[in-house]
Amino acid sequence: MRIRRLVVEGFGPFAGRQEIDFAPLDEAGLFLITGRTGSGKSSILDAICFALYGTAPRYDGAQARLRSDHAGVGDPTRVELELVVAGERWRVVRSPEYERLKQRGTGTTREPQAATLERWEQGGWTGVAARPVDVAEHLGPVLQLTREQFLQVILLAQGRFQEFLKAKSEDRLDLLRALFGTERFQLFEREIAERARALEQSVGASAAAIRADLGRIADLVGDGLPDDADGPWAGQVLARLRERVVAAEEDAATSGASFAAADAALASATAVADRQRRRESARAELATIESQRAAVEQTRRRVAEAVRVLPVLPSVETAARAVAERAAAERQVAATRAALPSDVEDPGAAGAELDGLLGSLADRLAEERALPRLRAGAADAERGEQDAERRLAELAAESAGLPARRVELQERRLRAEAAADGLPAAEAALVRARRIADAVAAADRAAATRRTAEEALDRALATEQEAIARTRALLRARLDGAAGLLAGALRPDEPCPVCGSLEHPAPASTDAGTPDDAVIAAAEQDQQRAAERRAAAQAAADDARTALATAAAAAEGATAEGAADGVRAASSAVDGARAAAAAREDATRRLGDLEAREQALASAVERARAVLAERTAATAAARSSLEAAVARVASAREDAPTVADRVAALRRRRAALAAAEEAARRRAAAVAAERDAEERLADALVAAGLPDAGSARSAALPREEREALERRIRAWETARDGATAQLAEPDVAGAPEEPADVAGAAAAKREALAARDAAADRLAAARQTIAAAEQLAARVASVEAATAADREQLAVVGPLAEVVRGGGSNAFRMRLESYVLAARLEQIVAAANVRLAAMTDGRFTLQHDDGPAYRGARSGLGLAVLDEHTGRPRPVASLSGGETFLASLALALGLAEVVSAEAGGVRLDTLFVDEGFGSLDRRTLDTAMETLDSLRAGGRTVGLISHVEAMQEDIPAGLHVERLPDGSSAVRSRVPSPA
Repeated sequence: MRIRRLVVEGFGPFAGRQEIDFAPLDEAGLFLITGRTGSGKSSILDAICFALYGTAPRYDGAQARLRSDHAGVGDPTRVELELVVAGERWRVVRSPEYERLKQRGTGTTREPQAATLERWEQGGWTGVAARPVDVAEHLGPVLQLTREQFLQVILLAQGRFQEFLKAKSEDRLDLLRALFGTERFQLFEREIAERARALEQSVGASAAAIRADLGRIADLVGDGLPDDADGPWAGQVLARLRERVVAAEEDAATSGASFAAADAALASATAVADRQRRRESARAELATIESQRAAVEQTRRRVAEAVRVLPVLPSVETAARAVAERAAAERQVAATRAALPSDVEDPGAAGAELDGLLGSLADRLAEERALPRLRAGAADAERGEQDAERRLAELAAESAGLPARRVELQERRLRAEAAADGLPAAEAALVRARRIADAVAAADRAAATRRTAEEALDRALATEQEAIARTRALLRARLDGAAGLLAGALRPDEPCPVCGSLEHPAPASTDAGTPDDAVIAAAEQDQQRAAERRAAAQAAADDARTALATAAAAAEGATAEGAADGVRAASSAVDGARAAAAAREDATRRLGDLEAREQALASAVERARAVLAERTAATAAARSSLEAAVARVASAREDAPTVADRVAALRRRRAALAAAEEAARRRAAAVAAERDAEERLADALVAAGLPDAGSARSAALPREEREALERRIRAWETARDGATAQLAEPDVAGAPEEPADVAGAAAAKREALAARDAAADRLAAARQTIAAAEQLAARVASVEAATAADREQLAVVGPLAEVVRGGGSNAFRMRLESYVLAARLEQIVAAANVRLAAMTDGRFTLQHDDGPAYRGARSGLGLAVLDEHTGRPRPVASLSGGETFLASLALALGLAEVVSAEAGGVRLDTLFVDEGFGSLDRRTLDTAMETLDSLRAGGRTVGLISHVEAMQEDIPAGLHVERLPDGSSAVRSRVPSPA
C-alpha cells in the first residue's frame, strides 16, 4: 500500500484547498512533517484515515468536529485520497456530515455524509461505489486491514504508537490474522471441533437410546433394570416371555371349547321359544278378528245399498241444475227491464234506431278530437313568426358589434408575438433539465440494481462456500475409507499396491458410507458451477457499480429535489412561451373567422326576412282552419258538454237494450231444459225402484268413502285367513306347551364367553409383550453395531479437537492458528531486534512469550523484553517513554518487513509515525534516524511528525504546515533539488 496524493478542503484547520503530492516524497524515502504546535500536522494523518475509514484517530465518533471552523457556510468539506494497492490505483473521496447554505430560501440545512470510490482503468477513472456504506464494503477487501490494524502498523497516530507492542494476545491475533491470511487454520479448527461434537452427540444419543430400550424391556416383564443390563440379559427375559405364551395358548383352547357348547345350547332353547311365541301370537290375533265380524257385516250391507243407487244419481243432479238455471234467467230478465226507460216496448227496434244516430256522429267526434292538434298548429305558427322576427333582430345586432371585435383581436396578436419568440431557448433549457433529472433517476435505479446484484453475489458466495465444504467433507470421508477401498481392489496372488505382499491376511472392510469417484466428481462439478455462478454474480455486481458511477457523473451533482425543481422551472417557462405562441395563432385564426362571419351575416339577414314573410302567411291559414272546426263541433254536441260525452251516453243506452234482448233469450232456453230434466229423472226412479229423489240422495256414498269401506272389508278377510293358516303350520302346531328356558342358556353362554375372552386377552397380551421385547432387543443390537465406528473415531478425534483449540493436553493453551501466527511473531521479533539492538546499543531484545497466560487466558502471542543490564526478561509495560518508542518503532518496522516478505500478504510501502522522538536523547535519536533512513533501500517511504529541530536539519524532504493570518493552516511541500 502506497499513498500517492491527498487533497483536503474545509477539513480540520485547512479552510482552503490543500493538495499534497507524495510522489516526490516517495523518491526521498524519508520525509518530515513540521509546523508549530496546533498548526495541523496530525490533521494530515487524520485526513488519510478519514478518507479510508470514515473516522479520524483523534475524533472518534464525532464527524461534525472534522469540518473546519474557518470554512464558510457555502464552502465544502471533503478529502480526496489516491493510493496504490497491489498494483491497482484507487481514488476515494469522502465528506463528513456538516451544515451548508440552503439552495432555496434562507438559512442552512444539514448536508449528509458522502463517499465515492473509483479505480484507474484504461487511462481514466471508473466508478466503483457511490455511498459511504458501499465504499466501506468495497474498500475493505482492497485494504485488508481494519481501522485499528491500520493505526497499529501503517499510521502510528499520536498517543497510539505503542498499542501493538502492549496489545493482549487476542488483540494481537486479530491484526496478525488479517496481515498473514491464516483464516484457513481457524476454519480447520472449527471443522475438527464440529466433527468431534457430531461424534459426541451420535455416541451419546446411541447410548441413551440403548439404555432406554433396555428399560422398556424391563417394564414389559415388571422387573427393575439392572445397572449392568446388556444384550444377554435381554435374551434371558425373552425366554421367560416365551414360556408365558405357551401357557396362555393352552388356556385359550380350553375356554374356546366350553364357549362353543354353551352357544349350541342357547341356540336350541331360542328356537323352541320362538315356535311357542308364534303359536300364542296367532291364537290372540284370530280371537281379535272374530270379535269384529258383526261390524264388518253391517258395513257390507251399507256398501251394497250405495252401489244400487249409483245409476239414478246423474239424473238427480241434472234436474237440480236445470231448476237453478231457470230461476237465475228469470232474475236477469227482471233486472235488464228495470234499466230501460218505461216507454221502450221493443228493445230491438229501439236499438236499431240508436245505431243510425251513432253512425252520423262519427265524423264530428273525430273532428272534436283533432281540435287540440289544430290549436297547437296555430300556436306553433305564431311562435315561428315570433322566432323569425327575433332571429332577424339578433343578426342585425351581431353585425353592428363586429368592427370592435376586429380591433380587439389585432391588439391581442401584437401582445403575444413578443413572448412567443422566446420558445426555442426555453425548450432547449427544458431538454437539459430533463436530461439531468433522467440521470438522477437512473442513478437511483442503478443503486437499486447494484444492491440487488450485491445481494445475489452474497448468495452466490454462500453457495460456493457450501459446495467447497461439501467437497472437503467428501474428500475427508474418502480418505477415512481409503483402507477399505484399497482392500476391495486386492486379488489373490497379486501384490498389494501399498506393501507389495502377495498375502492379504486381514484386509480392511469397506464402509458403506465412503463416497466413490462419481460422488466426489459430482461434488467437484457442483463446486465448479457454484464458482461460475459466483463469477457471473461478481461481474454483474461490477457492472452495476460501473453503471451507478456513470449515472452519478451524468447527474452533474444534482439531487433528486434540485433536478425536479429545475424541470418544473424549465417546464413552466416552456409552457408560458407555448401559450403565447398559441395565443398568437388563435388571434390570427379568429381574425380570419371574423371576416368570414361578416360575409355570412349579410346572407343570413336576407334569408331571415324571407322566412318571416312565409311564417306570417302560415299563421293566418292555421287560425282560419281552427275557427271552422270549432263551429261544426258545437252544432253536433247539442246539450252535451262535448260530442264525445253525447256519443258515450248513446252507447250506454244501446248496451242496456242489447242486455235486455239477451236475458229474454236465455230465460226461454232455461224453461225448456228444466222440463226435459224432470222427465228423465222420473224414468230413472222407476227403473231403480225408488220412490223419489230424496231416497237416492240418502243411500248414496261418496266414491272415496265407499272404496275405503270395501278395502276395510277385504283387509278383515285377509287377516282372518292369515291367522288360521299360521295356526295350521306343523312347527307351530307341534310346539310343546312347557315354556323353554332361554334365560338360563343365555347366562351360561355369557359366563363361557367371558372366560374365553379373558383367556384370549391373556394370550394377546403375552404375544404383544414378547413381540415388543424382541423388537427392542433387535434395536439394541442394531444400535450397538451401528455406532461402533463412531465410538472408535471419537476416541481419536475428541482429544485432537481439544488440543487444536488450546485445551486438553495442550499445556500452552495455544490454538492452532495462534501456533502458526506465533511463528510469524517470532519472525517479526527477530526482524525488530535487528533494529532495536542498533538503536539501544544492544541493551534491549524483544522476546516472543508463548507461556500460559494468567488464569487460563488465551496465550501464544505474548511479548516481553530482555534487559541485558539485568540479564532477566521484563514486561514491555515497564519500559520508559523513550524506550517504549524505540521498541514500538522497531516492532513496526519488523512487522512491515515480514508482511512484505509474505506472498499474498499486505505490502506496507508507506509508514507514518506521529511524535515520540522528543523523548530520545541526541545519540539515540541519531541511531533511530539511521534505522529509519535504511528503509529507503527497500523502496519504503516513512513520514515522521516531530517538533525536534535536529530532525529538521537531518531530513531535508517534507511538508511544512504553517498558520495563516486568519487562523487557518496551509501545507507547503519541501523537496530538495537533485544533487
